[in-house]
Amino acid sequence: MHPLNLLVVGGGMYVIGRGAPGYNGTIMPALLEARRAGLVGGIAVATTRAESAAEAGRATGALAAEMGVDGACECFPGQSDSADGAAYLEALKTFKPDAVIVSVPDDLHAEVCIPFIEAGRHCLVVKPMAASPAEARAMAAAAEKAGVVAQVEFHKRLDESNRLMREAVRQGDIGDLLYATVEYSQRKMVPRDAFRGWAERSNVFQYLGVHYVDLLAWATGFTPARVTAWGQKRYLRSEGLDTWDAMQVVIEWTQPDGQPFVSTHVTNWIDPDDNSAMSDQKINLVGTVGRFQADQKNRGVQLVRDDAGVADVNPYFTARWHDDLSGALRFDGYGIESVLQFLHDTQAFRDGAVTLDQLNGARPSFETGLAATAVVAAASASLDGGSIPVDVEL
Repeated sequence: MHPLNLLVVGGGMYVIGRGAPGYNGTIMPALLEARRAGLVGGIAVATTRAESAAEAGRATGALAAEMGVDGACECFPGQSDSADGAAYLEALKTFKPDAVIVSVPDDLHAEVCIPFIEAGRHCLVVKPMAASPAEARAMAAAAEKAGVVAQVEFHKRLDESNRLMREAVRQGDIGDLLYATVEYSQRKMVPRDAFRGWAERSNVFQYLGVHYVDLLAWATGFTPARVTAWGQKRYLRSEGLDTWDAMQVVIEWTQPDGQPFVSTHVTNWIDPDDNSAMSDQKINLVGTVGRFQADQKNRGVQLVRDDAGVADVNPYFTARWHDDLSGALRFDGYGIESVLQFLHDTQAFRDGAVTLDQLNGARPSFETGLAATAVVAAASASLDGGSIPVDVEL
């Protein structure tokens, strides 16, 4: 196995935990675990400013030291350049990555991904795939033409509770499906502080709700047909951000037998900052002979401290623990696994052990990412039109 050279475009909260105390990110811990396993060799980070790139490099080195692995990380732009919005293109030319993980604001996904894909690099992009269906289609077309592994990081497919839900659907355990309800919210510090620079260019359903759109499509095999959305703007507008505090979205799906299936998604971006978890999330799926429900915040694990109050811990997303034998810090969980899965898939494809058709049928490929992007666009169009129903254009 020849280790992959891996470039990360972006250096924010999801990459290295910037702006979120006590959180090391998800992408970089996964890459360092992959380096420990010999799956990844060189690692580089590209941001838009030398200061943020250097910060990501320092955080990577410090984390690697705790993990007992090599912390080498090239940074773009270098210290000689104060700012460079196209530093990722310089990284493509000089670092020569085999694969790229893109974790930048939603509206930049297509702009950043397509040059890498056209250069024959395998690509993983964080959700949502793109900010518009046109951009998503351009990304999918480029990936098909280039013949590369191209996936969306929909990590909720790997949550054990969601795997059980999909199996219950496939086995007919809850009968013919009737409806689903989803509640998903996040602390207000996320749009107000961590994503302040681009929150107005996104919305809570695009950034958060899209997870459960993909999840329901994956679990049921149904096709989204029509969307109606409502929303409220109060708190974030008072903070100088013109984006939705909350959105309520109803999706009508097409089943193979023509019977209606409806999902209702209630999302907000303004949970209290002292909420016991970063995200509050629940799903309820109802059929003719039963239901499947999962509270994906209250996992039954709590940490209570004098100085920090109650924390509801999700040990299944990104868990950090110390190895008893070596004492080294380790990471696992479905957030880590979603990155490792892309790396394993890329290596398997390079080795000829799997085809793109096989991967695209089993993974959250760019082709499957098109549907979730189209639903998000329909929700925005519904809001713009005064909460009118809007057909999903696939």
